[in-house]
Amino acid sequence: ITQNNQDNVTNPSLIRGLQVSSAQSWGQFYDLYAPLIINFAKKRGCNAPQAEDVLQETVLAVIKAIPNFDIHREKGKFRSLLFKITESKVIDAYRRNKREIIVDDPEIIQKYQGIEQASNKESSRIWDKTWENVLLSAAIKVTIDKVQPLTYKCFEQTFIKGKKVKDVATKLNISPNLVAQHKHKVYT
Repeated sequence: ITQNNQDNVTNPSLIRGLQVSSAQSWGQFYDLYAPLIINFAKKRGCNAPQAEDVLQETVLAVIKAIPNFDIHREKGKFRSLLFKITESKVIDAYRRNKREIIVDDPEIIQKYQGIEQASNKESSRIWDKTWENVLLSAAIKVTIDKVQPLTYKCFEQTFIKGKKVKDVATKLNISPNLVAQHKHKVYT
């Protein structure tokens, strides 16, 4: 996984790979962040083709910005840079299509009209929630590849879906203790 789970920051080796134009790093970037960018654009009011445009424009902007990005600077994370670029591309999409309103988010419309609100809390909240969902999806994909199907099934049923250990044990025809062990194995 390309994220550091302790502090939720982008792995510096991924950023360094992007800075030297590593095809593998750009593939990882796209696999991890394309769903984030597209989901964010859609939640901000873009339709599917416009969200794809936002993705492409964001990737091009990141390509231009990444060589100057300082991994070690205290002020700002890659996640913040990506958020600012993505949101600006959503606003650009609105500006390009101002005759046919594609964005129904009042905050975006106000930004376009120059009435920018002091707070960008809703946009940041949407970004953070989308970010968390993308990270969770990536972690689940890695987990599925690393554990036995029964182990993952026990984890999924109890932790993700919130079912009781006893009910899962009955459904899978195994002991509740074994269900708990499998859940714990994935959780830790």
